[in-house]
Amino acid sequence: MTTTDTKSFAVKATIVMALAAATVVALYLLGHLAQMLLVVFGAILFAVLLDGLTHQLAKRTRLPRALSLTVVIAVLLLLLTGVILFAGPKLVDQFATLAKRIPAAVDEIRTSLSQYEWGQRLLESLGTASGSMPKGSELLGQVGGVFSTAAGAVSAVIVIFFTGIYLAADPHLYSRNLELLLPKRHRQRARELLGSIGTALKWWLTGRFSSMAVVGILTSVGLWITGVPLAFPLGLLAAILSFVPFIGPIAWVIPASLVALAESPELVVWVLTVYLAVQLLESYVITPLIQQRAVRIPPALLITVQILMTVLFGIMGTLFATPLAVTAIVIVQILYVEGVLGEDVSIMGDHRR
Repeated sequence: MTTTDTKSFAVKATIVMALAAATVVALYLLGHLAQMLLVVFGAILFAVLLDGLTHQLAKRTRLPRALSLTVVIAVLLLLLTGVILFAGPKLVDQFATLAKRIPAAVDEIRTSLSQYEWGQRLLESLGTASGSMPKGSELLGQVGGVFSTAAGAVSAVIVIFFTGIYLAADPHLYSRNLELLLPKRHRQRARELLGSIGTALKWWLTGRFSSMAVVGILTSVGLWITGVPLAFPLGLLAAILSFVPFIGPIAWVIPASLVALAESPELVVWVLTVYLAVQLLESYVITPLIQQRAVRIPPALLITVQILMTVLFGIMGTLFATPLAVTAIVIVQILYVEGVLGEDVSIMGDHRR
């Protein structure tokens, strides 16, 4: 090997090692900054919501954008204040009752199972022989431990709220500065990409909130008709959890069934009946109607992304898995399918095509 070949090999080896080290550092930083990045994405998502509402208000009333944004924020704050003042105390009482019923139901299940030999074996397999399986009251304490970082959650909400307002106040300022970081030949493409992502997220939010409202109303009415206690808070919980498709509705069944079981085993059947009826309506009637104007994500892809994000980033990953999937799909469609392959594809959320 000549001296020139040796130097060339050394340079290439150095470049490879540097790239590998940079990759390791990037992954390390990404793992530690994941929560912060998800909070930033939450702020962007909130800004998209505010921008969409502001645009619709300005379009219909001819008000200036700044005034329209102020009105939107004021209305949202008034609605939140009204819920807290008028419905807040009742909701707190009902959720407090819900919190008491769940551990009581767990204890009742443990007691019932311990009366049978197969039930004792089941409890032992779950770790009850050593007392490691928590009782209902202990379970409640562990569930409450999820919210032990309440200060961090409140801080994240505050950051999302105010950052979202600043982003919505002048979105073009941030998009223009982002474009300036790119070569001139790529700026137009970047502008189209950001616009398409914003449009897709707006339509996804529209569809998601519409579906949440319908699910909450139908669940509350169904539980009330069938005599299940705490119908309204359980319906509200169903609406909130349905923000996360597939995983959220399944997670709702557990507390709802426990509440029903504390009253009567027969009520569990009604809870499951209401759940199945609402899910069938949502899957075959509500969602198809909404997706005519909203965005549609392949279910298998969505479930895979949700599981992956949950494993990697916990509850925050679960919460933002779907809008992140929407963003990733639009990026792939524009930069790869259109830009690299040259295919004509219908961009997600773009109803002009």
